[in-house]
Order: sequence, then C-alpha cells, then structure tokens
Amino acid sequence: TTTTAAPATTTTTAGSGGTDATTTTTAAPTETTVEPMTGGEISFYITEPPFLDPQLVQDNQGFEVVRLLFDGLTLYSPAGGAVVPGVAESWEANDDLTVWTFNLRDTQWPDGSAVTADDFIYAWGRAADPDLSSRVYYHGGDGYAGIIGWSELHDSEPSGVVGDGTIEGLRAVDDTTLEITLNATNSLLPKILAHPVFSPVQKSVVEADPEAFNEMPTGNGPYKMTEPWNHDVNILVERSDTYYGTPGLPDAIEFRVYSTQDAAYLDFQAGNLDVVRGVPDEQLEQGRIDLGDRLIEQATGSFTYMGLPWTFEPFKNPDIRRALLMAIDTEAINERIFVGRDTPRGFVPGVANGAIEDACEWCRFDPTAAKELYDSAGGVPGDTLQIVFNSGAGHEQWVEAVANDWNANLGITANFQGFEWAAYLDYLFGEEPNTDPFRLGWGWDYPSGYNFLAPLYACDSGDNLTGFCSPELDAELEKVITSLTEEDGIPALKEAQRIVGDLIPVIPITYGRSAVAYTEDLSNVAYTDFGFFIFEDVVVDRG
Repeated sequence: TTTTAAPATTTTTAGSGGTDATTTTTAAPTETTVEPMTGGEISFYITEPPFLDPQLVQDNQGFEVVRLLFDGLTLYSPAGGAVVPGVAESWEANDDLTVWTFNLRDTQWPDGSAVTADDFIYAWGRAADPDLSSRVYYHGGDGYAGIIGWSELHDSEPSGVVGDGTIEGLRAVDDTTLEITLNATNSLLPKILAHPVFSPVQKSVVEADPEAFNEMPTGNGPYKMTEPWNHDVNILVERSDTYYGTPGLPDAIEFRVYSTQDAAYLDFQAGNLDVVRGVPDEQLEQGRIDLGDRLIEQATGSFTYMGLPWTFEPFKNPDIRRALLMAIDTEAINERIFVGRDTPRGFVPGVANGAIEDACEWCRFDPTAAKELYDSAGGVPGDTLQIVFNSGAGHEQWVEAVANDWNANLGITANFQGFEWAAYLDYLFGEEPNTDPFRLGWGWDYPSGYNFLAPLYACDSGDNLTGFCSPELDAELEKVITSLTEEDGIPALKEAQRIVGDLIPVIPITYGRSAVAYTEDLSNVAYTDFGFFIFEDVVVDRG
C-alpha cells in the first residue's frame, strides 16, 4: 500500500523467494506521517463467487473480496509480488527449513480482541477438516506447505463437527508466536502462506453461526463487510477502523455482480460502473482508442486451457490428446479473438521464475500431423465430443473456434454446454466426474512456477480436474518444493514442465493479459500480475 512513511525493516530467516535462507524483509508500516487522501466509493465488476469464507474461497472472483477482508501471516507486495509481512512482523526457520517460527504483531479483530496464534491454528484446522470439505484444503498438505498432520486430519473420518480436529505440526508458543513444523524442507512456505486459506478466523464468531459467516465473514483486513452478501446483486465493504496497517483510500467498495461480461461493459460505458475487469475481446481495439490510459493491459500470471479428462476414453491415449492440440490454430485464436495475446508454447507463463518458453513440442498447429496421429490412435468414438464451459464470460467465441478447428482438421463434431460460473465449479468439482473436454483457467496463488504445475497435475491435488497422474512428474515436483532455496529447485521445475509438455493433460490456449477499464473519476489505479486490482491505493474524485 502506498504511504509517505518510511517502512520499518526487520531481519528474518525466511528464505522467502530465494537465494538464501536468511533474508531481510520490509515490514508493512503501521503509521504514516501524513494523513492519506481518502474518500469516495468504487464500484467493481465481478461474477457471483461460490464462497467468501477464506477457508473455502477458490476462485479469483472471491479472492478479490476476501483479500480485502483478511490478512494472513504474510502478504504479497502489489509491486512485483514479493512476500512481505502481514500479521507476522517477522519469521525465522531452522537450518533445513522444517521448523518455522512466526512472530505476530499486535493486531485486532473488529470487536477489539487480539488476533492470536490460536486464531490461525483454529482456522487452519477448519481448512483441513473433512467436515468442511474445502476444495482448497490441499495447500497446507503434503507436497504444498507440508505441515505435519494436515493431510492426516483431512483424511480422517468426519466427526460431524467442523474445527474439532488438531494438526500436529502447529503450536502456539504464546499468543504472538506460532511454530509450524513441516514434514520436509520447504523454501516456499512464506509464499504459500499468503493464500487466503491460511487466513485467521475468530472461533467465537464462526461457531456462533457458521452459515452466516460465509454470508458476512468478519476478518482482520483493511476492509469489512457492511451487510450480508446480496447474492447475484452485490457485496458491500467499507474501510475498517481497527486495521493495523495503512488504511485504504476509498471509503467503500461495491463488488457488483453481473452474469455476463458484456452486461458489465455496457454499464461501464453508460457511466454506471467504475471499473470493469475484462473488456470484451471484440471491443478491445475500440476501447484502446476511446479509453487511452484508462485501459490497463498487462501480462498476468495466468493461462486459459482446455482440460482433457485423462482417466476416461478416448483421452487416456496420449496421442489423442496430442492430436487434439495440434489440430487447433491457437495463434490465429490469440490474434483474431484475443486481439494479440501470446500463444503458449508451454505450461508456465513467462512471468514466473523458471518458466520454459518452448516446453511443449506438440504445442504447434500442424493439421496434417494431427490427423495422422488421430487416425492411428483410433480417433474419438463417433467423431463427436461435447465441450463444457462457463458461459457469459467471453469464452463462447474461442470455444467455438476450437470446435471448428477440430471439425475441419479431424472430422470431429463438437456440441456445447454452458454453465453460470458458480454452477460450473459445482459441476466440475462434483461427485460425478466430468467426462468431457472443459474450459478453465488458472492464476497463480503465489509467485512460483511450481504453482502452475502442482495444483493442476499432481496426482493428489484438489484442483487436478483432469485426473492426470504421473509418478515421474510428482517426483520432480517433490524436488522443487523440498529444495533449500527456490533457485535450487529450478532444474527440477524445468524437467517437470517438459514432462507435462510431452503428456499433454490440458491444451494451453492463451496466456493471461488483463484488460481493465476505469472511469475518469479514478486515479492512481494499478493492476498486478497476480490479476488483482489494488483498491487500497485508488483516489476517487467525483469533481
């Protein structure tokens, strides 16, 4: 957050991002020498998120809200995504990075009570609890944070009560000291802990009414909700007066829910919406002319893909997956539909450390080779497929282009089924497995190439919706996460990308690039390569 005060500096043995296990970390300022210019309200377009509970939130729509309501032990700096202190003012680790100690600063809940180490332990116990059924629980488990006892709690028999389990690797030394013991070396831990699933929650508030907590969660962040979530309409937040850090500049933010991107952009053009994230592709060129500097276009740590359900025929056959990929003219799609976005030649965007630009030899348009491979592999039964995707978010045109390429180059007839966003996630994550090619995207949870691979392709990941499983890949991913420094893990990270690039569990379509438009009433506007809008720094001047 922008401030005129010189930040305090603390020394930590964090190894956060890493060239060395001991780093110097700049603490977020707790006071300023000049009163910040504040005031006004911002309206911002989102689609309906599935959850606002930080232990359940799983998508970028919910993340936009939750990151303002809660602060974890660590945060990401808006500039460059570096890890900075949040509730923890400092941290240190032992020599092999298996025991970490986080020292909490003096912070408060809205009712004035202190945020303590036990609040984190209770919250993380909720996340891992099988009774909560969190889709993002895995971030604390083996192969990710690797907290001892986390995976064991999740795999235990449900008790019928959320939050009554314990995680062996967590210990409150005192109210302001949290000790975390891991099952293996992990140099990425401070980065991983910035994910919203590791936010603290107040036990008394959650247990008083668990369902109401998801409708109006009480957090420790720079903003707070002013009324319960008005589903399919809006989510209203205002600046918190108990926040420990630099206050946000806007008084209030309205997250306004639209069912389609086109509807949001029309409202923006009519002057009824301040910020729209995602200018419709067909209007992007004219938007560049009309908006000028008020259109932010920036590469982000994200990509869009077509997932292939790897455990079902005909997608079990790697040659079918390769043929489907080579039959798509992704360069034409990116140039014509996405108006000049980068065409993926791998599975980790270039903004991530350790990304390989050409990790995928099959990521090329070669209809002749695709047809030969398709026929030799036996093709798709009946030469017919159904593609599922989330409708109303601007995906219809490129999904249709993929279907047209498959028809022209492989003789496949594709049908479509669209869902609204929340219903789509319920469908993909439901008990009945999806057996059709599906549209989805991934944005990084923390700034590491590892985060583009492990969640999507590791055998036991909760976000692995293709069912893909490669022991060889998992072995390389383990080398990455257990390296003493992030740089030490780069060779294994590159090998992991080559494995994914050969086996093709998904078809990469485009790398992320934001197109965010805002009104003339706003200034000091920024958007990060994480794909998040920096609400806290925006100056509102209605004239």
